[in-house]
Amino acid sequence: MQKHTNWIGVSVNHAPRILEEISAQIFNLGCQGITELDASFELYFSENDFSENQKETLLGLLKSNKIELKDLTFTKVAHENWNENWKENFKIFGLGEKIIIQPDWENYQAKPDETVITIAPKMSFGTGHHETTRLILELMENLISPGMSVLDAGTGSAILAIYAALKGAKPVIAFDNDPEAIDNALENCLLNNVVSQVQVSCNDLLGIEKRKFDLILANINRNVLLTLATPFLDYSAPGKLLVLSGLLQTDFEDIKKKYTDAGWHFLDSKQEGEWMALMLKKEKA
Repeated sequence: MQKHTNWIGVSVNHAPRILEEISAQIFNLGCQGITELDASFELYFSENDFSENQKETLLGLLKSNKIELKDLTFTKVAHENWNENWKENFKIFGLGEKIIIQPDWENYQAKPDETVITIAPKMSFGTGHHETTRLILELMENLISPGMSVLDAGTGSAILAIYAALKGAKPVIAFDNDPEAIDNALENCLLNNVVSQVQVSCNDLLGIEKRKFDLILANINRNVLLTLATPFLDYSAPGKLLVLSGLLQTDFEDIKKKYTDAGWHFLDSKQEGEWMALMLKKEKA
């Protein structure tokens, strides 16, 4: 049986608007989730990975932004309590022009032109709240068409794959190397009735059968993306698209150079706060 992760919760008694300036740095420290409340916010780190050095760096970052130690509370959060925390704070929300995200305990009545994605929220696997997920979904609104093939690398909750399937993409291949993420991805595919369209596997890219996808999606961190610039070429046809996210503005030039050197043509970028998504096309043969 897969052992579930426990979490270190950091409650910060400070207005959450400060996150506009520091959330990218917090995620870079290994934060796996942020919950914004009316007058405070909560940070979550994996208990296994939260070292004293990370803690000291976090304290230094918060202190440099005028958040004092007296405003912080550190607690251990059991895995089974995570969903209950989400239920208090995860509400229905919209993004892009016609995308609605709802937790699995809600029953939103969609307008005729809206696409509703239902998510059973689990820590760090993608609920649409984080800027990187929103950026890709907003780009996908104008990219997905019925019948196109999609590869979702590092799928997490499968939110991107599910949206693609709901818009008629088929087949959609989604993979992640985290077994807990795969459990959540399968659960979410069931909730959205796209099991027949989305093939989910616990894998890395090399374990995926090579075929030429119309669209590759990769919301992963910078270091992993740097290693995938050339391997992704085997999964795309000339003129087909690749969308990357999980990147900070400061990563842009390094990622762009790595991918253009490998044979991708840069098309466009989209930014929210310090986070970015890039759209590229495989060069013609």
